[in-house]
Parts: sequence; structure tokens; C-alpha cells
Amino acid sequence: MRPPRISRSAMTLRPSTLLKPHHALKTRKYRLLFSPKRRCKPGPKGPSQELINAVVEMKDHNPSGGCPQIAQQIALAFDIQIDKDVVGRILASHYRPKPDAGGPSWLTLIGHLKDSLWSIDLFRCESATLRTHWVLVVMDQYTRRIIGCGVHRGIVDGVALCRMFNRAIRGPILPKYLSSDHDPLFRFHQWPANLRILEVTEIKTVPYVPLSHPFVERQIGTLRREYLDRTLFWTTVGLENKLPEFRNYFNDDRTYHSLEGRTPDPDRTGPGPVADLHFCRWQSHCRGLYQTPIAA
Repeated sequence: MRPPRISRSAMTLRPSTLLKPHHALKTRKYRLLFSPKRRCKPGPKGPSQELINAVVEMKDHNPSGGCPQIAQQIALAFDIQIDKDVVGRILASHYRPKPDAGGPSWLTLIGHLKDSLWSIDLFRCESATLRTHWVLVVMDQYTRRIIGCGVHRGIVDGVALCRMFNRAIRGPILPKYLSSDHDPLFRFHQWPANLRILEVTEIKTVPYVPLSHPFVERQIGTLRREYLDRTLFWTTVGLENKLPEFRNYFNDDRTYHSLEGRTPDPDRTGPGPVADLHFCRWQSHCRGLYQTPIAA
């Protein structure tokens, strides 16, 4: 090299430029010489790939489900106890939510129950043609089970309210007590007369305090968020046909947090058929809106 080129090269090529690759090569040499032969990270092993795939698929099929519900659903389907924090870490690493996925969580209070207590409440929904429909929800507070739903289109009076209630509780078993709020619709004289015929005692909640009626309020919120807000109905008959589908899914297959991961149906509290992570199939509910894993 000519002397002018050597001087320019000495200015651009500093000693640190040579020392850094040398240090990296030296570190690599000693790592290869003295590291163990097993190419794996030390420490406890995480969940298997099959379990990771099952958790991610559960979240894909049920975007509104939270980590506790997914963990309980995995335990119910595969008999594998997994912590909700592990589910959260799996979803944080392997799950990418869709634009319409996710939803708010819901907190409620623990109420003191009587011997046999049902709760009722009304809410309003609109059809695809913006026709107003009233829905009466009846639930068992002890098992969190949906007893039934009554539907009426238009203005609700005392006769319509009794008809909705009698249609929702079809069956020989009736409660001893019935919890309701101070809605003006329950002031029709036909309503207490109907309860006297059925030999059911009505219990009123604290006025202007929705938290005193938490279970059925949360039930209505779940019914709205997870079903009615994600589907359309055209007529009263269509709504009456859709609500039993969600009731069957909710009572038989959907886990409940306050029941420690069990389903509201008392016949399903025992261990059912355990599914295998390698061989399982997805059972469709509510016309494909929800899917749960079951044994193949």
C-alpha cells in the first residue's frame, strides 16, 4: 500500500474494530468448549406444544373468554389443571387477537341465598327491523342455571308479564321464593295474583341499588354481550328459537367462575369424559357461535 493510503486506513480502522470481533470469537470458543451438550435452556419446562395449541384454539373459537374461563374449560375438557396465569402467558406469546376480539370483564357480589330462590328481570332488545321486544330472564341463584326466557313484542302489561313468566318456568318444579326488583312492570295486580296461585313468595331487592340484584343483572349482561350483540333476529318466533340454544350452551357446557370452573347444570358437576389433547373434536353451540373441545 502506498503511504497516503496507509494513513487514511489507520484513521478509519481503529483498534476497537479488531478487538470486538476477537472478543466475540473468544467468547464463542469457550461457550462451545465448556457448555453442556444438551441444547436446552435450564430451569422448569413450560407447557407442551399440544397444550399451547389447545389454549390458542380455545381463544380463537371463543374470543370473549378470559384466562380463568379458558383454564377452567381446559380442565373440564382434558382433565389438565392449568393456572390462569399460565394461560395468560401463553396467550401473550402465541395469540394475536382479531380486530373484533376481546370484551370487558365482569365483577359481581356474593349473595346470601335462601332455601330455593329464583331471580327474574326484564330487558329490552331490538330486532333487525327495529321492532322492540321484551325478554324476561328467570335464573336459579344457587346453581346459576337459566330456567327459561319469556318473549313479548310491544308494550308489556300485567297479562303479558304473567304469560312470559309462565312460559319461562314450564315444568313441575317451582321455587319457594322469587327475587325481583322495583320495576313498575311488577306492580300490575295480575302479577301477585299469579304468584299466589303458584304458591311462590316474592322478595323485593333494595330500591335503586342494582348491586342488590347482582346475579340476574350479570346474566342479562352475559346474554347481551355473548349472544344478542353478535347475532340478529327478525321476528318474535326467531328470538324464541334462539334463546333456548344459548340456555342449553350456558347450562351444559359453559364454565362459571363462581362455581369453581363447573357448569351451572347440577347433572354435569361430576367428571365427564376426558378428552385427549392429540385426539379431540370441537362441539358447536349456538349455530357455530361458540365451540368447546370434547372427546373424539
